[in-house]
Amino acid sequence: MFRSPKTKAGKFLWEALIVLLSAFAGSSVQIFVMIPNGMTSGGMPGVVRLITHFFPISYSLVYYSLSMIILIIAYFTMGKAEVRRIVALGFAYPIMLFIFEHVDYEFLKSPDPFLASILIGVFYGIATGIGYIGGYSSGGTDTIARILKFKCFNYMRTGDIQMAMDMTIIAISAFVFDTNIAMYALINAFVAAKVISAITIGYSGKFVQFDIIASTRESSEEITEYIMKELGRAVTSHISRGEYTKEERRTLSVICTPSESIKIKKFIADRDDHAFATIMPISTVWGMGKGFHDIREVDNI
Repeated sequence: MFRSPKTKAGKFLWEALIVLLSAFAGSSVQIFVMIPNGMTSGGMPGVVRLITHFFPISYSLVYYSLSMIILIIAYFTMGKAEVRRIVALGFAYPIMLFIFEHVDYEFLKSPDPFLASILIGVFYGIATGIGYIGGYSSGGTDTIARILKFKCFNYMRTGDIQMAMDMTIIAISAFVFDTNIAMYALINAFVAAKVISAITIGYSGKFVQFDIIASTRESSEEITEYIMKELGRAVTSHISRGEYTKEERRTLSVICTPSESIKIKKFIADRDDHAFATIMPISTVWGMGKGFHDIREVDNI
């Protein structure tokens, strides 16, 4: 959907813009919408809301402290590569939160929990979607999920671990705040997921076909293992030949959701920047795979 510049200066400005826009969207909605309306959410904002509910200290200070703790844990458990993905937003988010805390402004002039939950979902979706485009993470529950998978639950998918964590945070919020607030948090989580998909993929298709030609056999095997073990998706392959070089390579093909395709793209970019990949939308998939339509049914086109 978005194309990054080719020059070094252009890339720097592009990545700086991504970080600033992501941090602005995520932090502004927390200070100007979520807190004034007494709302909460899953992820890091939900954790910080719980802590500041019991300990009336600076929201931005708590957010910054937790981000730095996660950053340190990620460094010692997963290495420098993971830290590089989260350090920029890990610093930008709390700085903007601190600035907005000192601005006397409320986006909604009167309390409106439903509208607030929609706005939270939209802005969180924008913040996360923009971050995904640049390969950045804010160092929240997504990073914790990666750490837990790496150290403890390598048989589980990262997305499932993160979802379990977010649902736990929202469930706790139901007891600390009230059930209505927790239900609104579920609404903003649903809206955010839809916005992320729209930003990162650019269309509303439920499935996509992702074809990858890795530059080496080792890289191809590593990508296949990631897709099958991390995402739980099946991979098919065939040998293809480039008529210009006359070289034969293995082409990998996977049917997955748009959000899963972004994860695959990020994985490939980190490990094989000489790979060639194509993606195309699919309107319907019949089969026994996760989320596919049953081919025996009639009205499922």
